[in-house]
Amino acid sequence: MITAAQIATYLDSMHEAQTDYMDKLTLKEKVGSIDIFSYRAIAAVLNCYIKIVEDYFSQATYSTDYFVTDYNFFDEQEIKEIIFRINKICDTNYYLDV
Repeated sequence: MITAAQIATYLDSMHEAQTDYMDKLTLKEKVGSIDIFSYRAIAAVLNCYIKIVEDYFSQATYSTDYFVTDYNFFDEQEIKEIIFRINKICDTNYYLDV
């Protein structure tokens, strides 16, 4: 079961990883990299994934201080897949035991 503190810590770590990815993209743009289009497309997808995870955990349904996933559009397996994809894009290793 996930607590609110674990969710907040995960979201903070995820936003930091997103910032690092965007910093790398900005550096590539400043240097004048040729293949910048693919990095921009990946950044757009990353932003969508992060918005999905934020929305998933913003539906604050708690039962005795633990997050309940019964009222979300995505199920647990789908959100785990999105978390995996965020980690793959950002080259991180942040997980929640959903």
